[in-house]
Amino acid sequence: MADPILEMTPLADLVGAYRGVILDVFGVIHDGVSAFPDACATLGRIRKEGIRICLLSNSPRRSDEVVQRLETMGIGRDLYHGLITSGELVYEALTESPELPAGSTYFHLGPVELAELLSGLPMNASMSIEAADFILATGWSEEGAMTGKLLHAGIAHKLPMICANPDFEILIGDKKVICAGALARDYEMLGGRVISYGKPYLAAYSKTLEVLCLSEGQVLAIGDSVATDIVGGKRAGLDTALVLTGVHKNCLTRDGKMDRLMLRDLFRQYDVEPDFILSSLG
Repeated sequence: MADPILEMTPLADLVGAYRGVILDVFGVIHDGVSAFPDACATLGRIRKEGIRICLLSNSPRRSDEVVQRLETMGIGRDLYHGLITSGELVYEALTESPELPAGSTYFHLGPVELAELLSGLPMNASMSIEAADFILATGWSEEGAMTGKLLHAGIAHKLPMICANPDFEILIGDKKVICAGALARDYEMLGGRVISYGKPYLAAYSKTLEVLCLSEGQVLAIGDSVATDIVGGKRAGLDTALVLTGVHKNCLTRDGKMDRLMLRDLFRQYDVEPDFILSSLG
């Protein structure tokens, strides 16, 4: 695979060539704690140019919950046309096809704060993995030491896993947080069946293009993760831009320059390269 053109391009020089933008949230618009300094101004500027914006997040939460969370950071609903989360995609899938995981009782594997993802559906949470029909994975459990045992128990009982966040990790502030995608990867390595929703899977991008009312060639996908945002965007036939404010910010040196060797290794690892590289969304 040829090396990418490792030069950073200002977003203002790119977006005019597109009618729509798909934007990741964590690591692009905010750092998990607060909005990046230029995020609101950039979103407003893109909208004023008549470019449609859809936020696409691998958050294992319902979309409305993420909308409200963004509002507390000063990112209002008027700054984008739509917002889709992997959690919402899970909820919709189980609403439309409740037989999908072959049962209505699930064991939640993840933080307690994410345990209500399926609230409102005719499904029951079990405190015992042995009594469950499937595993709902939203992230790393507070009982981290038990995670390996729970995965093996799921394998023993032949339980499918629904992964509500395919990310391997995110940064909240400067803290690295393990996501459900890492659990799903481990579960598959053990021989388990995993059904994942969100990026990099095509269904997430098809839903986003429906919201934008645009075709693939009219849209630029921007994200901070090569494994999900760039791989997913390329699978969907979109032009992509990698922003270096999130999980790959270690590819920036202290003086703000790109570490080209690290980026080349990263692109080689996933056999993909973005069309553009951004130092930030601003």
